[in-house]
Amino acid sequence: MTPSAEPAISSRTHERAAALIIAVAAVLAYFSTLGNYFVRDDFGVVQLLASKPAAYFPRWFYTSWMDQIWGFTPDEVRPFPALSYQLSALAGAGSPWLHHVFNVILHIANGLLVLAIARTLTMSVTAAGLAGLLFVLLPVHAESVAWITGRVDSMPALFYLASFLAYARWRRGGSTSHALYGWSLALFFVALFTKQNTITMVATLAAYDVIVLRQPWTPIARFVAPYVPFAALTAGYLWLRLQLFGEVAREGALTADGLVQFAMLVERHLAHVITGDADGWRAVVVLALLGLIWVLRLARSDERRLILYFGPVWWFIGVAPILVAGYSSPRHVYLAAVGWTLVVAIAFDVLMTRARVASLQRLVISAALVVLTAYLLPLHRAVRDWNTMAAVSQRAVQDVRAIAGVLPEGSLIVVGAPARSWEWAMPFAVQPPFVDADLTTRFEFISPRSLTCCRGRWFEDTRAALRRWSEGPQPDSAVAMTWDPETGALSRAQPAASPQLGPLIRALLTLESPDDLDRNLVRLLGVLPTKVK
Repeated sequence: MTPSAEPAISSRTHERAAALIIAVAAVLAYFSTLGNYFVRDDFGVVQLLASKPAAYFPRWFYTSWMDQIWGFTPDEVRPFPALSYQLSALAGAGSPWLHHVFNVILHIANGLLVLAIARTLTMSVTAAGLAGLLFVLLPVHAESVAWITGRVDSMPALFYLASFLAYARWRRGGSTSHALYGWSLALFFVALFTKQNTITMVATLAAYDVIVLRQPWTPIARFVAPYVPFAALTAGYLWLRLQLFGEVAREGALTADGLVQFAMLVERHLAHVITGDADGWRAVVVLALLGLIWVLRLARSDERRLILYFGPVWWFIGVAPILVAGYSSPRHVYLAAVGWTLVVAIAFDVLMTRARVASLQRLVISAALVVLTAYLLPLHRAVRDWNTMAAVSQRAVQDVRAIAGVLPEGSLIVVGAPARSWEWAMPFAVQPPFVDADLTTRFEFISPRSLTCCRGRWFEDTRAALRRWSEGPQPDSAVAMTWDPETGALSRAQPAASPQLGPLIRALLTLESPDDLDRNLVRLLGVLPTKVK
């Protein structure tokens, strides 16, 4: 072994150790979620995709992966996430365990990609490990990991980051690394067909070349050449979306009000990423930004360019798709948050290299540990909330199945599960594979609008169910059920013990507007007896 080989071997050993720490941290953070039940959209997504045959995969390249289970056709061409649900249903479509394992593995892989990107940027192993560790412990990622359907953001991030890493290494390797460029392009193709927000890749690569590598702009043909294949893939993908859905990127959602909402969301998401709290502490965000300004004064020009790129540039490219998302979710900043973790790691390297004495270096290390520790409590709270939602969801399925076993066919079941556990879940939650037989063929079900899959037809469907019940063979057999959102404790009422229940339910048929029906149905469920079964 030559002396020059020793540092390289030592560095690889340290990288493996950092990778192991990142993986263990992610597993420990989300281990409690592995046995969690399905919640919210999971019921519909798993029911649909697990039922598709293996040969269905090519069709997802030119059709919406969700068919029309939500009452409309989503403008989402996502063959690779669809395939992932088929794979994670191999343990049984009604078993959530492998779905959760898949999500945690995705999160670990993304943390390792953050580590690899940091090393490609020539950060120290310690700083790169800090970046990957921060990423897997960010509380803002709890929804993406603990919720089965959350993989719709962690999975595209995986291919996006892998494509970026291959591209960055290609740039570093020069003419001897052309295979890396091909891998980057192939991974970008997969990213596009995983989620539409990955259309930003050309901007990400061009900004990296201009800001970090300072690639010369001239001759222009040589400057543009690396982006042409990426741009061509993007254009082809957008053309496909135009043919399928009539829009390329939900541009119809671009309004003045939307821009105002976007600005507010970006601020809220930034606070969530930096502080770990959805509401954030504005003072902490300000202090963090002031600290970065101080670091910039100490940094070399190349380090400043990295902070500029992975700070505001990466962040705004990452959050840009939120402008047309149509709703707010912490999942939407899963990719953008990579920039924050890399900026913290760069700042760590800057301070460590400028610290002239060991005591200052220990102070910097202590500050990094404080930052990591500060995320643990909000992460624990976020994971605990998802565990609670899943436990309540499972209890609701079990209770509905049990009550259906003693009611005569044709009875009406009013389901008032907590929306945070069962939003969008009906009627899938009372159908296979979550129950043995389709309960909707034997009973009439109604629920508040927030729980239904298809809100556009909820009013008509609810009134139709009420009419069938009131005119059917069991017009006096009904049960109304609610669950405590924290404990899952069941409260229920039946006409035998609550004579007013039947007239209250029938009175719902007299309501002529969806809002009135929903409001009165929620009110009816809110006054059920508090006796717990």
